[in-house]
Amino acid sequence: MSRNGRLTACVASCGTTLATASLCLLASKTPTPLAYLIGTAAFAAAALPIGYYLGLKYDRLKEASILDSLTGLYNRRFIESNFKKLATKAKRNRKKMTVMLLDVNDFKEVNDRMGHSQGDTALALIARTLTECANYGEIIGRWGGDEFILICPYADDKGIDRIVKLIHEQLYSISLRTGLRLSVSVGHASFPEHGMEIGQLLQAADKRMYAEKYVRKAQLTEPAALQA
Repeated sequence: MSRNGRLTACVASCGTTLATASLCLLASKTPTPLAYLIGTAAFAAAALPIGYYLGLKYDRLKEASILDSLTGLYNRRFIESNFKKLATKAKRNRKKMTVMLLDVNDFKEVNDRMGHSQGDTALALIARTLTECANYGEIIGRWGGDEFILICPYADDKGIDRIVKLIHEQLYSISLRTGLRLSVSVGHASFPEHGMEIGQLLQAADKRMYAEKYVRKAQLTEPAALQA
């Protein structure tokens, strides 16, 4: 959680305390150092807790506005509102980015077979896995439902293959440990090659993702078809 609100509120409380104490000192006919210190301490004792509490409320509200409550990842609103800034910076520095879209495979089956609480657990585990795999400045978010998004500050095949492989390996390991059979289909698109806007990039990534889903389902059904 960000501490900006609490820090700002405490600094403002200290400034208000000193300003009030100074005014009281100027208004007093017989100011004494002891009276000044006592007054300052008393005002600070009242102002600082109030300032900290208000700052804490601000930090929590700000966090709730940008984070997904289930997974703790950035939410769709945050991703959409910040992508333009990232794109502008990348364009200015002549850098490429990758937008990666991930869809949980057979998530409806998990919900139907094991219940929505286990479905929530599965999403939280996937979110944690993505966070652990992001070692090169990737921004991770929950795009909605069982879809996740990664914005990677690179667009080379080696970097993309590295993180995709790592995600698959980690989810396979978790599946063996929990019995939840977690896996994702992944599609990606590069900025600015496949688009300048996040909508364009997601559309391109979505096509690749569903192509991967199709191949996966074909591979799963092929043995059964051969046996028949």
